[in-house]
Amino acid sequence: MTKNPSGALHPLPLLLAWVVIAFGASRLWPLSFPSSAVSTVGGRVLMGLGGVLLVWAQVEFRRHGTTESHRLPTTVLITSGPFRYSRNPIYVGLTALMLGISLAYNNFWALGLTFVAVVAIHRLTVVKEEAYLLREFGDTYREYRRTVRRWL
Repeated sequence: MTKNPSGALHPLPLLLAWVVIAFGASRLWPLSFPSSAVSTVGGRVLMGLGGVLLVWAQVEFRRHGTTESHRLPTTVLITSGPFRYSRNPIYVGLTALMLGISLAYNNFWALGLTFVAVVAIHRLTVVKEEAYLLREFGDTYREYRRTVRRWL
C-alpha cells in the first residue's frame, strides 16, 4: 500500500464525484439558470484563469524539485509564484475551473455542488495538509501561514 504522509485525501475522487453527480443530476432533473453570453464568457474566463493557476503552481513544484503528490513527503515549502498569494493555489484553480464549467455549461447542479466540493476539499484535504506542513516545517510554516491567506 502506498503511504500518504499527510493523511489528506487527494482531491481527484472529489472532483470525479462532482462531475458524475452534477452532470448526471442535470440529465435526470435539468436545473439551469438564465443562460447568457455573460455567463458563458464569464465561465470560460474562470476556466482559463483556473487552468493558468494550476499550471503556474505545477511549474513552481517542478522548479523547486518537489511534487504535489500525496504519496510522497513534501521536501520544500514553496512560497513563490502563486504560493505568494494563496497557500492553496491548486485548490483555488480547481474551484475556478468548477465554477467556470458550471457557468459555461449553464448547470445549476454543478454550481451548487461546487460549494459542497470546496467544503469537502477544505475538510478532507487542506486541513490535513496544513497540519502535516506544520509538523514538517514548524516555525517557517507558521510564518508563511501568518503572511499568506489560505485561499485568496
